[in-house]
Amino acid sequence: MSNQWDIVIVGAGTTGIPAAIKASERGAKVLVVDVADKVGGTLHLSSGSMSAAGSALQKKKGIDDSPEKHFQDSIEINHGTGEYDKLRLWQENSGETLDWIMSIGLEYPEDNPVIGQGHEPYSTARITTPATAGKAYAAVLETAFNKVLESGNVELRLKTRMTSLIVNADGSVGGIITESENGDREEIRASTTLLACGGYSNSDEHWKEFHNRPKRVYTYEHSKGDGIEQARKLGAKVQLADNLIMTFGGTVDIDKPDDHWIHTATFPAMRAPWEILVNNEGRRFINEEEESQDFRERTIMNQSDWSCWLVYDQGILDQAPQLFLGWDAEKIERAFASHADYCRADTLDGLAKACGIPAENLKTTVEQFNKGRVVESDPWGRKHTPAPIEKGPFYAIRHYAISVVGFGGIACDNELRVLDADGKAIPNLYAGGEMLGMGIWGNAYLGGSSVGGCLTMGRLLGEKFLTWETTAAAAAE
Repeated sequence: MSNQWDIVIVGAGTTGIPAAIKASERGAKVLVVDVADKVGGTLHLSSGSMSAAGSALQKKKGIDDSPEKHFQDSIEINHGTGEYDKLRLWQENSGETLDWIMSIGLEYPEDNPVIGQGHEPYSTARITTPATAGKAYAAVLETAFNKVLESGNVELRLKTRMTSLIVNADGSVGGIITESENGDREEIRASTTLLACGGYSNSDEHWKEFHNRPKRVYTYEHSKGDGIEQARKLGAKVQLADNLIMTFGGTVDIDKPDDHWIHTATFPAMRAPWEILVNNEGRRFINEEEESQDFRERTIMNQSDWSCWLVYDQGILDQAPQLFLGWDAEKIERAFASHADYCRADTLDGLAKACGIPAENLKTTVEQFNKGRVVESDPWGRKHTPAPIEKGPFYAIRHYAISVVGFGGIACDNELRVLDADGKAIPNLYAGGEMLGMGIWGNAYLGGSSVGGCLTMGRLLGEKFLTWETTAAAAAE
């Protein structure tokens, strides 16, 4: 195996694979390493939504759109935050990215694109989501990647972790040190190094450092912040962690207690509400029919512990449509029988005690809800109140503000070169994808930004941003 390369890419996911494919098309000798046992990274968990303006798909459907419209929509949704140059970098090139990913085999449902998918809607239909979500991207990218592997110019090493960056005497980056699953260490020399190994979303230490919060996430197991830490050792700075916005309404998976995900249909577009939401003081804090995801996300982050309780009774349980998503009766019963986040009691006093919230507040809240329902005047403006909360046993499920990504990331210039604390490019070191932190898109979730932005960064890195000296790699052949 050669250990002298034009480019070494750390991370075989949403950014790393497109970068490798496109760089190899330019003649580069590329090594890709990844700690996982398969390629695709976070795409295996992603919902797969991608937003792109000016794509061939939009033109085929007669949709008038442009990168400028995409940008203006975005800064309205994110309240004027984010890195405008990175937003434009993504949005001015996203149409070509969608065209490319479709050219290598990705297909979308006939009704795509749409204006919204899980977040605040755009003004124009530009979001596409494959039927099999992020796994569809992983599959077509792997097929295209396998073709370049067969060419001999690209090599893949899985189950291989980067442990450090190699720094040359002049301060430039000269490659990486890796460690295999067997503990074997290798020095890999490369003219250019690309860190595309994701963010820190699955790191307890980084959640504490950047947000002073416990880690409550549904995320990729290898998103531990490895690349961020190695870049920091060379003077790179972490920025935009304060742009953190959380997703509303995750619950603990009792079979995977480290996972917090959407297991209940609390969003009104999925199912009209029957229950009420109360905070840890036992009071309602939102109209459960509120449809703005952005408002819901900010509201739960204003509650103590960034959590709340969904409260209902036996009457609602008997009458309402299914609340749980994908959980059978046996798992639901196990949750209430064994986990502190799933509470059941014969009385509201007993429920409040189980939840650790003030009983008088909870009882007053339920009483106000029931009275408002009788006269069709809910104090929070809710219209759908089909049943009172009055028949024991009573139930409460703890819901959290959760995240699927890291918002803080490494500062880079507009060619995705990693910058030091003085704003100067660290020679031969690039970063892409969640390494930059999803805070670059602002203090809000922009539909299709994670997949679309990271794919676009990878394509641009491979097509034109990455540069290399070929002599060393050529000599090694």
